[in-house]
Amino acid sequence: MDFNRLKIILAGIILLGGIISGCNRSEITAPGENNGNYEKTGTITIETRLANTFAKEALEIYYYWNEEIADDLSKLDPATNSDPIATVEEIRYHDGENQIDKWTMLTDNMEEFTSSVQGVSTTYGFTPMVYYKNKEGNELIAAVAYVSEGGPAAEAGMKRGDLIEKINGEVLTTENYLDLYYSSDITLSLSELTDNVITPTKDISLTAIKMYENPIICNKTFDVNGKKIGYLAYSSFDLNSIPELINICKEFKSEGVKELILDLRYNGGGYVITECVLASMFAPQANVTNNDIFEKEDYNDFFTEYYKKNGTSTVTRFETEYNYDEIDLNVSTKDANIGLDKIYGIISGNSASASEALLSGLMPYMDIELIGQQSHGKYCTGWMLSAEDTYNNVPQAIKNWGIYVMVSIYKNAKDETPCMPNGLKPDTEVEDNPFEPYHLGDENEAMLRAALEKAGKEYPASRAGRIETPKMNIVDTPKKAVFGRRIIIPSLSSN
Repeated sequence: MDFNRLKIILAGIILLGGIISGCNRSEITAPGENNGNYEKTGTITIETRLANTFAKEALEIYYYWNEEIADDLSKLDPATNSDPIATVEEIRYHDGENQIDKWTMLTDNMEEFTSSVQGVSTTYGFTPMVYYKNKEGNELIAAVAYVSEGGPAAEAGMKRGDLIEKINGEVLTTENYLDLYYSSDITLSLSELTDNVITPTKDISLTAIKMYENPIICNKTFDVNGKKIGYLAYSSFDLNSIPELINICKEFKSEGVKELILDLRYNGGGYVITECVLASMFAPQANVTNNDIFEKEDYNDFFTEYYKKNGTSTVTRFETEYNYDEIDLNVSTKDANIGLDKIYGIISGNSASASEALLSGLMPYMDIELIGQQSHGKYCTGWMLSAEDTYNNVPQAIKNWGIYVMVSIYKNAKDETPCMPNGLKPDTEVEDNPFEPYHLGDENEAMLRAALEKAGKEYPASRAGRIETPKMNIVDTPKKAVFGRRIIIPSLSSN
């Protein structure tokens, strides 16, 4: 491959904001190619050789920390490296044992990866939080955080607050809890916590299906001392939910909502376009009308210089028209600005990336009060690049390979990245409590209650049925594919 030609061509394509077209792409050749069939060259397959080359060039060109990892790129040697996926994970930027970049990844199934970050996956349709039952031993208990509408779990009657102690008749332990995420069929023994006593309720059997999990978990309005408070629980910045989000904001506007409780406790990130759409509806109307700066992107030296020479802005401004035929998105937020005075952001360690960026970008313009627990701390932005979209006549062997590569660090209008390096810190600390049988959106649910109290709602000094969170250590569990991802679509990245 012609590396220098590839660098200039791809940069130019991205700067122009166009779709990468075949006549402008570089060639990638495969020794041993014969009518789509590939043989091993030495001990390394042609697929692995080409994947090494693709990963190495993508990191050399696009990666924000390309200079910091320059010496390690030799590990992606096409002639000797047998596992490019693991190697990319190994060499992504770190400072000693401290992983600065936890997100750049190479994949051999770009189609599945793209679907999963759009909320389509094979799932039971519920999100559990898993805890150790005791300080010693391997027994666990899972609490259902929320259930996705239309999935197997919802149809079986599962709800937030359900507890899981057994899987397929066996006690839940560190040996089998991953079946909650990766099995295809499962029988769960459900329980509930009442007066600090766990009582079995029923057994249910589920079969995982491929489904779209709508990230809009709940939206409603509260009346607090004559003031309208909106509530939106949102779990992923996907593209499919944009039209519904616009309609929700129009409803908030028509109801006279002036303060919004934005519940991002389970939102691990997603697409920057969705983040910008929401910002245009949440920010003060005057700032949107003036096209004020929402965010800035800081790129590596190569792209910074190239953008500068070509007069291409790396600034994202508030706007109201989003017309992108490439992704079948044509929407307007012109009549959907709510007119907010304040946002109460509910955050947790599961709030990351686009969630943190949205709140950070709005901070210079409006009152943002954070409630919950410290967020994850994902302050960089990635591009999803497939080999097929990058090269002309890409060999079949790596046609479905791709890379999610960190290309920039985002800043708000004040040149600040508030979540860097360890996440946004809450103004009021409150723990999520999935052991309580209150749905998200119930005014008695712990984190929403704290937000409503900040908004002026008065509660009794003690409330009947309140359940304290058991003091158990949480288990690190698999995240949804979107977690920690703030995704810019390269062909739409020109601002």
